[in-house]
Amino acid sequence: MKQTHYLTTTVQKGNRLEITLPSLPEGQTIEVILIVPSQSMDRQAFRQLPIEECRRILTEQAEAMIDYYQEDKECIDWLNFENGEIYDYQS
Repeated sequence: MKQTHYLTTTVQKGNRLEITLPSLPEGQTIEVILIVPSQSMDRQAFRQLPIEECRRILTEQAEAMIDYYQEDKECIDWLNFENGEIYDYQS
């Protein structure tokens, strides 16, 4: 099973990103997914948005990740582990 780490970072001079994960060994290959918000917003500002706006932003981010997760065999196998059905928990 894949480990997941949620991080935020800032684009540095030269359009570079720096990520430090001391729990991973040097030389390990990792997958990186970048979600670039249309506007920069810190977590506190996000929490103060109306719930409808939070849902809209989160829906946009989830839709951006659909193709990635649908093509990830390990993720699909995990979702289908119980009984072959994928559940939709939308309200």
